[in-house]
Amino acid sequence: MGITVVLLTLFLVVGSTQGVFAADKGPIKFGYLAPLSGSRAQVGADMVAGFKMRLAENNYMVAGRKIELIVEDHKKPSMAVTTARKLIDHHKVNYIAGCFSSNVAYAVAPLTTAANVPFMITAANGNDITQRKHAKNMFRANCAGTQICHVAGDWAYKKLGWRNVAILGWEHSFGQESIGAFQRVFEDNGGKVVQRIYVPRKTLDFGPYVSSLRPDADGLYAVITAGPSLRFLRTLKASGLMDKWKVLMILTSTDESFLQELGETGLGVYSVNNWSPALDTPVSKAWVAKAKKATKLEISGPIMDSYVAGEWVLQAIEAINGDVENKQKFIDALWAVKIASTPHGPIHPDAYGNPIQNVYIRKVEKVGGRYQNSVIDKYEKVSQFWTYDPETFLKEPPYSKNNPPCKYCK
Repeated sequence: MGITVVLLTLFLVVGSTQGVFAADKGPIKFGYLAPLSGSRAQVGADMVAGFKMRLAENNYMVAGRKIELIVEDHKKPSMAVTTARKLIDHHKVNYIAGCFSSNVAYAVAPLTTAANVPFMITAANGNDITQRKHAKNMFRANCAGTQICHVAGDWAYKKLGWRNVAILGWEHSFGQESIGAFQRVFEDNGGKVVQRIYVPRKTLDFGPYVSSLRPDADGLYAVITAGPSLRFLRTLKASGLMDKWKVLMILTSTDESFLQELGETGLGVYSVNNWSPALDTPVSKAWVAKAKKATKLEISGPIMDSYVAGEWVLQAIEAINGDVENKQKFIDALWAVKIASTPHGPIHPDAYGNPIQNVYIRKVEKVGGRYQNSVIDKYEKVSQFWTYDPETFLKEPPYSKNNPPCKYCK
C-alpha cells in the first residue's frame, strides 16, 4: 500500500509539473492560409471552418497548451509570400496549414522550408508539392492532382468505355498536370486523346472554348474547378453537348458549396475526388451530421480535408507532449501519424508526405429533393504515383503541355 501511494503521488506531481511547464511555454501558434476573397472565397471559408471545427473539439488545447490560430487571406502568390513571411517572422508560428491555389503553395513552400516550419497543404493539388519539390517539412492532407487524375484516366477507359476523348482544362500548371496525368493512364490503357483545349484561369466566358470542342469524341474530360465550374457547366449545357456526351470532371468541379445552385445542369456529371459527403458509410455519415451542426454550412470536401489536417497535427503534438519548439521532433511526429479512421477512410503519408488513401467516383444525382455527388465506385489505397515506380516517375519531366504529347490531336 505504501509503495502504491508513493508511486501515485509521484505520478500526480510529475503530471502536474508537466502541465505547468506546458503552460509556461505559452500558446502553440498555427497559421492558416486560405482564399477569403474573390471567386474562391466560399472554398476558403469552408477550409477555415473545417480546421476550426477540429480545434474547437479540443477547446483549442493540445498537450496542456493553448492553441492560437491566425487566419490570413492568401490572395495571389506574391501577396501570399508576404503574408507567410509575416506569420513566420512576426507571429512566430509553429505550423502553417491551408492553401487552395497550387501557385500559392509553390510560392510559400520555400519560406517554410528555410524556417523549418511544418507546412500542411489542405486543399491545393499541385503535384510537385509532394513530388519533385518536396521537402521534409511539407505534407498534404488532401490529395495530389495525379492521385485523382490517374484514376480518372483508368475509370474513363475501363468503365465509361471511352476510346477517343476530348479534353478542356485550365492552362496553368495544375491544369496541365491534371490533363497530363489523365492522358497518360488513358492512353496506357489503349485510348486516344483527340483534342486538348487550354483555358486561361481568369476566363469568364467559356463559350468560344466550348464551341471548339469536337463533337465526334466519345466524351469530355474537363479540368475546371471551384466557382468557375458553375459558369462552365451552364455554357456546356446550353451547347447541347451534355445531351450527347458523358462529362467527367475532378475535385471541386461539382463542389457542394454551389451544387444546389448548379441544380439540374449538373445532373449526370461524373467527378473523381477523395471523398463525397454522400458517401454511405457509418463513419462518414456520422461525421457529416456532426459537421453540419458545428459549422452550419453545406458540407464539402474542403471542410473535411481541413478537419483531417487538424486531426493530423493534434495527434503529432500529443505524441511529443507539446514540444513543438523542437522543430525536428515535431516534424518527425507528423511523419509518424497514421489515422485509422477519417470520413473518407484510413490515411497515412507516403515517403513524400502525400496520404495514401481511397479515391471515389461520384455522379451528380437528385436524392430527396437535393442534389448530391453520389458515390458509384471506389479505388482503394491509391498512391499519387498510381502503379508507376516513384523513383522512375520523379526522374521523368512533370506533366505539361508537352508531356505527354497530343499525338492523336488534329
